[in-house]
Amino acid sequence: MMEKFKSVAKKIIENSKADHTEVFFYRVKEDNTRFGESRITQNMAKDLTYLTLKLHLGKKTGAVQVTLSEDLKIDELLSRAMDIAKSSVEDPEYVPPVEKQDIPIVSRAFKETEELSPKKKAEVLKEIFEDAKRNNLKVAGLFTNGLYQYGVFNSNGLEAYYETTMASFSNTVQTETSSGYARDQHEDVRNLAPQEIYNVAKEKAIMGQNPRDLEPGQYDVVLEPLAVADFLVFMLWTMDARGADEGITYFTGKLGQKIFDERVNMYSDPMSPLNPSIPFDGEGLLLKRVDWIRNGVLENLYYDRYWAMKQNKKPTGRPFAMIFEDGQKSVNELVKQVEKGLLVTRFWYIRYVDRKSITITGMTRDGLFYIENGEIKYPVKNLRFNESPARVLSNLIDIGKGRRVVGEEASFAMYMPSLLVKGFNFTSKTEF
Repeated sequence: MMEKFKSVAKKIIENSKADHTEVFFYRVKEDNTRFGESRITQNMAKDLTYLTLKLHLGKKTGAVQVTLSEDLKIDELLSRAMDIAKSSVEDPEYVPPVEKQDIPIVSRAFKETEELSPKKKAEVLKEIFEDAKRNNLKVAGLFTNGLYQYGVFNSNGLEAYYETTMASFSNTVQTETSSGYARDQHEDVRNLAPQEIYNVAKEKAIMGQNPRDLEPGQYDVVLEPLAVADFLVFMLWTMDARGADEGITYFTGKLGQKIFDERVNMYSDPMSPLNPSIPFDGEGLLLKRVDWIRNGVLENLYYDRYWAMKQNKKPTGRPFAMIFEDGQKSVNELVKQVEKGLLVTRFWYIRYVDRKSITITGMTRDGLFYIENGEIKYPVKNLRFNESPARVLSNLIDIGKGRRVVGEEASFAMYMPSLLVKGFNFTSKTEF
């Protein structure tokens, strides 16, 4: 597909009369098997390639997106984009396209993942459904496999290409009074274990039956990696240098300062085996390892190309492939350290309360358990929290073993540990 992308982009760029031309490709070849009530409810398949063309006239830009097909009319595409560019207003923050760079061509595509059939997935699910029925459980979720290809080309000579496959399995297991959730994903489907993922959700659902009321307040908590990912992503979205320079984020004036527990180390690296990802951003900028937080010290904030140019800095790209350096303790070992507290499976419905302090609110979901004297005593009904990642990362008791997760709040994978946190603030309770 690299050669096809390159050939189409070359024709477009050669025929363009704009000052600068950019061509972006995104192919998604994906199969989804959706299931609910312990039965398959839907099989879906798509294979589409999107082409986005951007033409720049001075500081004016015209953009057009189409589905790539064999009868692509390049002249019409260029004409439409040119008309839009001519009628657009100038962008005061315009930055010319990325210059030519040596970007490695990376493929993390596995034939076994791409060719996983609905029939094979149905065979796997059949065993799960039978077990659920034997245990009076209901299971619902999504079993996905796909091939994803990206290309960025421009009139400066830039050529960037990346491809990957991904197989993911997510499921919610329900009893009459509880639910459990688990998810995992791998580039190579041979590393994916749907039965084990189901068993994790099943155990949580069974443990969570007949939850008790618990008064809100501050509790020591063990946060599992899924909970950590959805919680911390709201901090990551505010780690931009521009926001800090303009005084509107928590990180204003804090660069180079120790702001978290010294055990907090966070970096992004698209080439890391812990969390491999695309090696360039949406504009084709090469992404390298960046240490964002080192020993609790804020080392870097992310710069887009405009703000980097304005501040005479190098652009960093956004920290999508985030890695939070972990410890060695399991969730159970962290639980054993808790005198009185809670085990949190994951959060949902998270929203900002105050972006400046990164205060957010949300609710627990799919498994909340009361801990006493190092043991899980009983399930409790879900609680709402008002809390800040900044406060949590300053109140760490311990850091457990991590894993690669994709939460509900962001579509990208992060490598997150489990955390033992002192005095997590819960503000209200629910009836479920």
